Amino acid sequence: MFLALVCSGCTHPPASAYDTGSTDDTAANTLPAGQDSSGASCTIQAQGSMRDLYCGDWDQPSGHVQIEPLHRDETTASEDALLARLAASSRWRAGLDAGYACDTPKALRIHDDQAGRLITCRQRQAGWPYVGIVQVRAGRAYYAQGVQSALPALLRAVDIVNGRSTPEKTTATPDSAVNSRLVGRLAAHAFSTGDIREYTRLMALGARANQAEDFPSAVLAYRAALALQQKQLGVDAPGTIGAILALALNLSNEGRYAEAQAQFAAADRLLPRSDDPTAPAAALYDQALDKLNQAMPLAAIPLLRDALSRYESLLPPGLLDTAASPLSPFAQTEGAALLGAQLSLSDPLTQTATLGAIEVWRHLALALYQTGDVQGSDAAIARADLIAERSDATSSAMAGRLHRTVAALAIARHHHILAARELDKALHNFDTGMPESRPMAETILLRAAALSANGDRPAALDNCRRGMTLLHALRRGASARLIGPCLDIYAATADSTPTQADALHAEMFEAAEWIQGSVTARQISLAAARLSSSSGDPKLVTAIRAQQDAQQKLETLYQKRDQLAELPHEGNHHADLAGIDREIAATHAALQQTAMAEQALVPNYGQLVQQAVPARNVLERLRPDEAFFGVTSTPSHTWLFLLHAGHVVVAQNGLSDNDMAALVGKVRASITPGQDGLPPFAMEQAAAIYNATLGPVASSMDGVHELVIAPSGALLALPFALLPTGPAKADDLAHAPWLIRKVSLAYVPTAGNFVGLRKAEGTSMAHRPWFGLGDFRPASLSQSSATLTGAGCHASAEAFAGLPALPYARLELQAASAIFGAGAQDQLLGTQYTAPNVRQASLGNYRIVHFATHALLPTDLPCLAEPVIVASTPPTAPDLKDALLDADIIGALHLDADLALLSACNTQGGAQGGEALSALARSFFYAGARAVMVTQWSVNDQASAYLVASSLSHIRDDRSGGVASSLRAAQLAMLQDAAASPSSSLGNPFFWAAFVVIGDGGKPAPSDIPPMSL
Repeated sequence: MFLALVCSGCTHPPASAYDTGSTDDTAANTLPAGQDSSGASCTIQAQGSMRDLYCGDWDQPSGHVQIEPLHRDETTASEDALLARLAASSRWRAGLDAGYACDTPKALRIHDDQAGRLITCRQRQAGWPYVGIVQVRAGRAYYAQGVQSALPALLRAVDIVNGRSTPEKTTATPDSAVNSRLVGRLAAHAFSTGDIREYTRLMALGARANQAEDFPSAVLAYRAALALQQKQLGVDAPGTIGAILALALNLSNEGRYAEAQAQFAAADRLLPRSDDPTAPAAALYDQALDKLNQAMPLAAIPLLRDALSRYESLLPPGLLDTAASPLSPFAQTEGAALLGAQLSLSDPLTQTATLGAIEVWRHLALALYQTGDVQGSDAAIARADLIAERSDATSSAMAGRLHRTVAALAIARHHHILAARELDKALHNFDTGMPESRPMAETILLRAAALSANGDRPAALDNCRRGMTLLHALRRGASARLIGPCLDIYAATADSTPTQADALHAEMFEAAEWIQGSVTARQISLAAARLSSSSGDPKLVTAIRAQQDAQQKLETLYQKRDQLAELPHEGNHHADLAGIDREIAATHAALQQTAMAEQALVPNYGQLVQQAVPARNVLERLRPDEAFFGVTSTPSHTWLFLLHAGHVVVAQNGLSDNDMAALVGKVRASITPGQDGLPPFAMEQAAAIYNATLGPVASSMDGVHELVIAPSGALLALPFALLPTGPAKADDLAHAPWLIRKVSLAYVPTAGNFVGLRKAEGTSMAHRPWFGLGDFRPASLSQSSATLTGAGCHASAEAFAGLPALPYARLELQAASAIFGAGAQDQLLGTQYTAPNVRQASLGNYRIVHFATHALLPTDLPCLAEPVIVASTPPTAPDLKDALLDADIIGALHLDADLALLSACNTQGGAQGGEALSALARSFFYAGARAVMVTQWSVNDQASAYLVASSLSHIRDDRSGGVASSLRAAQLAMLQDAAASPSSSLGNPFFWAAFVVIGDGGKPAPSDIPPMSL
C-alpha cells in the first residue's frame, strides 16, 4: 500500500539565495541608498558587520555589504594585488561560489582614486544574474553582492558604509560615467528585484502545494514561475531547469505523463549548460519518480542509482562514512540509534545534495521492495536514515516522510508494531512541520491500518474518523490503498455491533466517496454547482461561468506556452511567446475579477462543488422506486453500496481489479464484430459480473424500477443493461433476462455528482425543445493530409478522408425534427454543419442538443491528438480546421440543456480509458448539459437511428419520466421486435445496449408502449 505515498510531495528545496539578513531587528539603522536600475528606492539596514540593502517593497534583501578588517600582511600588499586576491580566493568569494557560478573578476575604477573588482555571476539553481564587488579602504575590505538590478544602489551603499559619501548625497552617483557604463552593460535586460521576488514567491508557493500534495496548485505555481523566468532569461536559459523539473514532476503526480515527458525532455536539452552541480542528479531523480508514478519500479531503479552516485559525489566524506554499518530499521530494538556525530552543513549546494540523497535512498527502498529485493530495500531505508541523522539539513516534513516510509514497508511485511511506532513519529513530525495537511491525514489513515492489524479495532476506528475528518476539512481525497483498510474497519465494527450498523454503513459510504475521483467527476461537480446555484438568475450564470472559463483558459494558455517553448526558435518565435505571455497576464487579471464577482454573488459557491456527500443526502434525492448503487474497488476486494428506502446496504466481493477487468474484456470482445461477424456472446462472463456486483444486494431491490450506478475500474467500460439476472442461453439472446428488463439505468461518476445533478434538475431556462447537428460532408485526402501530418500519418489521413456517409444519421435527425416540430433554424446540417457555425449557434436556447455524426478517438486514428466529433469540411478549406469539434470547442459552448445526445461512434470512450467519460463527452457537462446520452462502442447506424428516435419520442410525450427510462423503453421495444422474428439478430447486445445515459434517472416506461417499427 506504500505506492500511494512514494511520490507524494516530491520536490527539491528552493535555494534561499537572497535571504541572509533579517528584517526584524528593531535597532537596525535604516539609511537611504538611492534607487536600483528599475527605479525602485533602496535603503541600507545595519546588522552587525553586515549591511543589508532593501529595494522596493521586497521583504528580503536585494544585496549585502560586508566589512572585514585587513590582516597586517594584507595592508602592505599593493592595492591591485590585494584586490585580485580578495576577489579570487577570500572567504567571501568561497561563500559566493557556493551559490553562484561566477566569471573572472574584472578591474573596476569606481572613482579616480578608488579601484575595485567586479564579478558577474549567475545563481546556480535559478540562473538569475548576480554581481559582486570588492573594494579596500582605510585598512578594511568591503564586499558587496546582490541581484544585478541592485548594482547602482550597491555602489552607493559601499560609499556610504566606507564613509566616502553620505545618505544625503545618494542622488549623485560616485562617478556618473562609470556607473552609466556598468548599468548599461549589466542591466541591458531590466531584471528588477520585483521579478526575482515574484519568481521566488511562485516557487515557494509551488513547493508548499507540492509538500501538501496539492498537485494541481503546484502545477499552476510552477508554470507561472517558469513563464516569468523564461520571459526574463530566455527559453533556452539553463537556469530554468529547476522550474522545468518541478513542473514535470507535478504533472506526473497528476497522471499527465505525456506532458511531463515533454518537460523532462526540455530539461535534458539544457543540462549540458547548467551551472548547478545538482541538476543532473535532480533530473534523474525526478524522472525516476515519474516511472514510479506509472508503476514501473524496474525502470526507476537504475535512474535512482545514477542519481545517488551524482548526489553523493557532492557530499562530505564524513556524511557517508560506513565504518559503522547502518542497521535496518527492521533489525533495531526500540530506541536504538543509527547515527554517529551529526555534521553541520552550511553550504547550500551540500544541503541540496544531502536532501536529494536522502530522498533518493528513500524511494529506492520502496522501489526495491516492489521488485522483491527485501534485503536491498532494508539497506536503502537504513542508508536514508543514516544520512538524515548525521546531517542537520532535514526538516520536520522530510523526517515525517522517512518515518512514514519505514512504516509503509513495515506494513507490507506485516511488522505492525514497528509500523505503529514509526507512524507515531511521523505524526509528530507532520504536526510540527505540516499540521492539518494531506500528508498528515494520509499518515493517520496508515496508522489506522496498522492498529487494526495489531487487533486494536477501537483505536483504528478512531484514527479512521480522524483522518476522514481532516480530508473533509481539506476537501481533498486519498487513494483506495489508504482508505480501503478503513472501509474494512467500518464494516467489521458494524458486524460486531448490529445496533450501530446503519450509522457505520453510512459513515463507510461517505469514506468511500473520498477515494480520489476522476477529472470527469470534477467537471460534473463544477457544472452541477453552477447550474444549481444560478437557477433563474442570469447574472449568477454569467459570473460563475466567466470564472470557470477564465480558469480553463489559463490552463490552456500555459499548455500552449509549454508547447511553443519547445519549438525551434525561428521566425516570430519570441514574438509568439510574448503574445501568449500577454494573454496569460490578461487572463490572470480576468480570473481575479471574475473570482471577486463570483464571491460577491455566490459566497458559498466553493462549498457547492462537492466531492463527497453523506448517505443521507443521496437518500433524500432518490425517488421512492429508485436506488443508488455504488462500486468501490480497493486493492484487496470490492465494496458494494445500495442506497434505497432510507437504508444503506453494504456487501463485498472478492474480485480484484484485474479479475473484473478480465471478465469485462471477454464480454467486450464478444460484442466486437470481426471479419466473420459477431462472435458468440460471453453470457457466462456477463453473469459472473452480475453475480459479483448487483447479485449480493438484489434481495434489497424489491420495488426498485430505476437504478443509478456509480461504477469504478473496468466496469466503466460496460453497460449494466446487458448483464443477465438469471439463467440465460447465448443462442437465445432476444429472450434473455437482461437487467434492462427490470430497471432503467443511469450512470454517474460519484454520489456527489448524483446529488449535484439532482439539485440542478428542472433549472433550465431554455425555451426551445431540440437542436440537431449532423449529416457531415467528408474531407478530401489533401485536406486530411494538411492536418494529419507527420511520419506515419498518411494512413490516418486516408482513413479520415474515407469516413463513410451516415444515411441513417440523416434519417435520425429528420425523425427527431418531426417529433419536436423543429424548423430549419433549429438545425445545422450538411454544408452548414461546420465548427465555426457550431460555435456561433445559440445552443443555450435548447433543452436537447443532438449530434448525429462520426466521433473519433486517438485509438481510431493514431495521429489525432484528442477525441473529436466530425463536422463537415468546406470544399474550399485548406485543411480540417473547420471539421473538428474537440473538447475545448465543446466545453466553450454555453448550453442550458437537459440532454446532450451524442449519436456517434464510441463517444463514451469505450474500453480504452479509466475515466467515466471520454474528454469529449464530459466536456458537454462542463458546457452546461445536465445529462449526456453516449455510446459505449461503434454503433450500427440503423439501430442507432431507431433507438434515438424512439427515445426522443418517449421524451416528447413524457411517457417514461426521464431520459434513462425513455432509452429503456426503446431498448425493450427492439428486444420485443427481435423476439417476434426468430431470424433477427437484433437481440444481440451489440445492437441495443451501446447507449448509456450519464446523469439522469426517471420513472420506468409503461409496459404497454407499442414498439416503433424499423
